[in-house]
Amino acid sequence: MKYENKIRWAFVAAITVSVCWIVGDIFIVGYKPDPEDYKLFSVEYADKVDVDIAIHMLSGSTERLMLGALIAALSAPLLLPAMWLVYQSFSDKKQWHAKLVYYLLLAGAVLSPFAHAAFFYVGEIYKAILHTDKAAHEYLLKTANSFVKILFIGWWSAIGVLALGWLAFTISVFMGKTVLPRWAGLFTPFLVTIYQHPIVEMLPEPARAALSGAGFNIAYFVFFVFLFVAGRIYICSLVTETNKV
Repeated sequence: MKYENKIRWAFVAAITVSVCWIVGDIFIVGYKPDPEDYKLFSVEYADKVDVDIAIHMLSGSTERLMLGALIAALSAPLLLPAMWLVYQSFSDKKQWHAKLVYYLLLAGAVLSPFAHAAFFYVGEIYKAILHTDKAAHEYLLKTANSFVKILFIGWWSAIGVLALGWLAFTISVFMGKTVLPRWAGLFTPFLVTIYQHPIVEMLPEPARAALSGAGFNIAYFVFFVFLFVAGRIYICSLVTETNKV
C-alpha cells in the first residue's frame, strides 16, 4: 500500500474509533440519574459504595451497558493506526522524543479497553445488589468495591499514560518538532480535553449529560477531524518526508 493511502486509511480509523468511543461513553454514563431513585445506595449504603458510579450504572440497562462496553472495546484496535498517524507527523521520526510520544500513546491505547469494559461488570453487580435479599449484600458490596477498585486502577493507568503522551506531543508541536504549524498544538487532545469541558457544561439537557463523560474522546474526534480537514497539506507534507516508517 502506498504511503499516502496508509495515511488516508489511518485517518478513517482514527475518526471512526473516536466516534465509537464517544458512543460507548454515552451508553455507559451519558445520563443524569436521580439519587432519590436509588436510596439503597445513595442513603443506606452511601458510606460503603461510590454513590456516583453506583447510580450511573444502575440507570443503564444491561443491554445499554453491554453495548457501551463492547463498541469501545471491539473498536480499540483502530487506536493503533490512529497513534501511528500521530507518529507520522514528526519531522524526524528517528528522534527520541518522537519515539517516546509514539510508545506512550501506543501503551495508553493498549491499556484503554480494559477499563472501559470493566464498567459493565460494575454495573451488573450493583444491579445484583439491588435485586437480591439484604442477607447477601455484605458479600456483594465487598465484591463490588473490588470491581470498582480494579476499574479505577485500569482507568487511571490508561488516562495517565495517554495524558503524558499527549502532553509530550503538544509540547513537540509547539516546539516545531512536527510538520504541523505550531498553532496546531491548540487542537491536540491534551488541550481540547481541558477547554471543551466548559462548552459541554453550557449545553442543555440531555446533551450535557450525554457528552459530559466523553470529554477525552470528544477531544480525539476534534483533533483528528482538524487534521483531516487540513488533510491535503498535511498528507503532502508527510509524503515528502524521507524518514518514513
